[in-house]
Amino acid sequence: MNRKNLFLLLLALFIFRVLYGLCSEFWFPDELQIYLIGLKSYTTGTWPTYGPDVVYTNTQIPGALQGLLVSAGFYIAKLPEMPTLILNILSFASLSLLAYYITRRVKGIPAWMVWVLCMTTPWALYYPTRVVNPSYTMALAIPFFICLLEVLPMSKDKFIPPALAFFVMGLTTTMIMQLHLSWVLLLPYAGVAMLFSYRLAGVKSTSVRVMVYLAGMIAGALTLIPTWLHPDAEAGKVASNVVFNWRNIENVVTILTRYWSFASFEVPYVVGNSEEKWQLMKEQMWVAPFFFFLLLVGFAQVGLFILSYFIKTDNEEWKKMRWLNLFTYLLVFASFFFSIKGPSSHTFCMLLPLPMIYSFYCYEWLVSKKAFVMKLLRIIIISGIFFHIGLGIFNFQHRSLYKDRAKVVEALDKMDYKILGERRSDKLGYGY
Repeated sequence: MNRKNLFLLLLALFIFRVLYGLCSEFWFPDELQIYLIGLKSYTTGTWPTYGPDVVYTNTQIPGALQGLLVSAGFYIAKLPEMPTLILNILSFASLSLLAYYITRRVKGIPAWMVWVLCMTTPWALYYPTRVVNPSYTMALAIPFFICLLEVLPMSKDKFIPPALAFFVMGLTTTMIMQLHLSWVLLLPYAGVAMLFSYRLAGVKSTSVRVMVYLAGMIAGALTLIPTWLHPDAEAGKVASNVVFNWRNIENVVTILTRYWSFASFEVPYVVGNSEEKWQLMKEQMWVAPFFFFLLLVGFAQVGLFILSYFIKTDNEEWKKMRWLNLFTYLLVFASFFFSIKGPSSHTFCMLLPLPMIYSFYCYEWLVSKKAFVMKLLRIIIISGIFFHIGLGIFNFQHRSLYKDRAKVVEALDKMDYKILGERRSDKLGYGY
C-alpha cells in the first residue's frame, strides 16, 4: 500500500472504531462504575487512590491510573464522549503497532488485510472501544507482548533495542497492575525473557536489562505511590481474591477454545445472551445472515488454530509461536486454579496479541495451499463490518450513552458525579 491509501484506510478504521465505541454498552454496572471513577475524580478534584472494583470480595485495585485515564478527557473538553475518544486513540495506536508488527513478520497476507482484521475482529472492537478496565489492559498489553517477542529468540530480525523492550515490559506491567488482577500473568513472561537473555547475552548484559526492567516498573508504579502512602485497609485487600479452585480442571477445553477465540470472529460473545441475540435478529433482521455466517467462521477459525499445531512447516517463526502460545494456554489454565473467578474470557483477554499474531501464520499457510482462501478472507472482512454496523445500531438504541446523555451532561455541568450514579465505594463506606 502507498502512504496515501494507508492513511485513508487508517482514518476510516479510526472513525469506524470511535463511532462503534460510542454506540457500545455504557449503562451496565461494570462500564458505568469505571466511568464513575474518572467522573468522580474530575468533579470532586480528588486523586483516585483506588481503581476498578473486584466485586467478588468488595475490594478495589490500588492505584490511580484507571481514574486518571478516564478523567483526562474531561480536562480537554467537558463532554461525555471524551473518555471514549481518549481510549480509542490509545487502543488504535496500540492495535496499529500490532498490525504493523505483523506485516513485518508475515509476508503472505496483504498489508491492508492485516490492518483491517486487527482493527475489526470482534475482540479487537468489543473492549478496546468502550470505557471499561479490560479495554485499557488490552491496549497496554500489546506493546508488552511485542517487546517480549523482540527479546525472545523468535527471529534474527529485530526492530526494538533490548533495553527499550525491557523498559516497556516493566512499565506496562505496573500500569496494568492498576487496572486488572490479570497483571500477574505478565511476570512469567518477563522471567522467561530474562532467562533467554542470560543464555544468549551473558550475565553482564542481562544484569543491565534487569535494571532497566525494574526502572520501567518503577515508572509505571508512580501513580501507585499516593495509595501506598495512604492505604485503605479494607479496599486494598485484593489478595483475598486468590483462592484455590480445584474445579478448574473441568475447564481445560473451555479455556483452550476461549483463548483461540480472541483471534476469531466470536460473534456470540459480543451480542450478549440468548434473549439479546433474538432481539437483535428481530430488530435488525438484515444482520442475521452475517451473524450466522460469522458464527460458522468463528468455529472454523478456532479449529484451524488448534489443528495448525500439527501441520508440518519449515517456518521457524511459526514453530516458535506455537510453543509460546502453548506456554500461554498452560499458564492461563494453571492460573485459574488460584482464582476466585471462573475462566470468563474478559479476565484474560489482554493475551489477545499472541493468538492474533499466530492466526496470520495460519492464514499465510492456508493461502499458500488454497488460493481461494484470499477471496474468503475478503468476504469474512466485509461480513464482519456489516455485522458490526448492525450491532452498533442496535447498541446505540438500547445500551449506549445516548439512551440518557443528558444525565451525564448534567453531572458535568453541576460537577456532581452522583447525578449519574453512585460509586460502589460510597455504599461500602471505604475505598474510592
